[in-house]
Amino acid sequence: MRVTVEAGRVVRIQGDPDHPTTQGALCTKVSRYAERTYHDERVLFPLRRVGAKGRGEFERVSWDEALADIAGRLRAIAARDAQAIVPYSYAGTMGLLQGEAMAQRLFHKLGASLLDRTICSMAGGEALAATYGSKVGMHTRFFAESRLIVIWGSNSITSNLHFWALAQEAKRRGAKLIAIDPRRTETAEKCHRHIALLPGSDGALALGVMHELQKNGWLDRDYIERHVDGFDKLARRIAEWPAERAATVCGIGVDEVRSLARDLGTTQPAAIRLNYGMQRVHGGGNAVRLIALLPCLTGAWRHRAGGLLLSSSGWFAPFKNPALTRPDLLAGRRPRTINMSTIGDDLLREASPAFGPKIEALVVYNSNPVAVAPQSRKVVAGFAREDLFTVVHEQSMTDTADHADYVILTSGGSFYTDAPGLVADGCYPVGRFSSTSPFALARLSSQIQSRCWAFISRARCSMALIAAPSPSRLAATLSAISAWGP
Repeated sequence: MRVTVEAGRVVRIQGDPDHPTTQGALCTKVSRYAERTYHDERVLFPLRRVGAKGRGEFERVSWDEALADIAGRLRAIAARDAQAIVPYSYAGTMGLLQGEAMAQRLFHKLGASLLDRTICSMAGGEALAATYGSKVGMHTRFFAESRLIVIWGSNSITSNLHFWALAQEAKRRGAKLIAIDPRRTETAEKCHRHIALLPGSDGALALGVMHELQKNGWLDRDYIERHVDGFDKLARRIAEWPAERAATVCGIGVDEVRSLARDLGTTQPAAIRLNYGMQRVHGGGNAVRLIALLPCLTGAWRHRAGGLLLSSSGWFAPFKNPALTRPDLLAGRRPRTINMSTIGDDLLREASPAFGPKIEALVVYNSNPVAVAPQSRKVVAGFAREDLFTVVHEQSMTDTADHADYVILTSGGSFYTDAPGLVADGCYPVGRFSSTSPFALARLSSQIQSRCWAFISRARCSMALIAAPSPSRLAATLSAISAWGP
């Protein structure tokens, strides 16, 4: 990504034409990050609620006043039972440091409840790991060499632009593109064929395809014998799903099931680009498992341009350093775990031996649960509790921020590096003492007198910043971090 800065202000964000993936193009969201950063509705100062929860009525306060009050109230709750404090977050910047490493140090030190971050991709990710052993898949660039690409549950033109460019390259080379989606999306319009199955019926379609593969001799028996475990049990299930049954469940024609099976069984290399929308239904994880088995049954994995891609996060596992979150700060404690998808129910629960203490405080960052969490009415009712202390760390006022007791500003922006205070060369953060998430939480940690911010070693710090763009930038980053102190 290339960021143009004039007088300390970002004036343009564009893709790097020399980058092999972006090739000068950015998605609509990222290309407008500068507009978001300098938008008139950005939060520029700490805010304290003065009206009823949900009305969005706040007054400006100083950092010292806000952090002192927040720290005091969290300390008081922690003195009774720290598990009554719940951090609520999801992806955000997704940096090794700014993602969760710094925030979790504070909450580990407090002994706050842990959070199971399930809301986006948990079912599909776990299904992929159960099927392949890890969250791995095809390398994206090889889709350009595929002869068949099945885009399953993905509107790639709007949400996966750089993959779509590769799919178009394959199409120009003669590849067939098939879209599987309940809705005729922009992507489906540009594919050779669109299979408009009913929502939640993806697993049935996969089983119907398997039945046709087996019936017509399109299975790669050699590959199955050498690389697939448990096929005999699967074969018995496949026998229960002829194309007619699958078509009825999916609300499509029998010929559509058979045609898809023929394409997958007779075209090599064949690739499936699966996405997360289809796993956000009852049974979604099992549907992912079934779809992930298709390239195993046809031997598509023999080719680098064949197979499946849902998540490639497993490839990056060696670069993650769990020690950055300082789990040692739990000191043997085993706090309960709150599922972020059930926050509506959990906020309305009373204390009990099974549940633990009633939730008394929420610290929300990198998420907008009032807008995105399931059971919206319960979520709103929970956040409206007058006895719930809520702190929201945000760039702008959201539905969740409207229910907060304090709103603390954050910098955000993809042109910020993974180290607090360091941004694109010459670019200054906006707002009064604007900061990245770790810096604000570091100050809060010091207010709580929690010395949990020191890095375990400079070596681990270097590991966390392994992707620094240059040795000089890495040295500057290390220097900035060292200046925080413990």
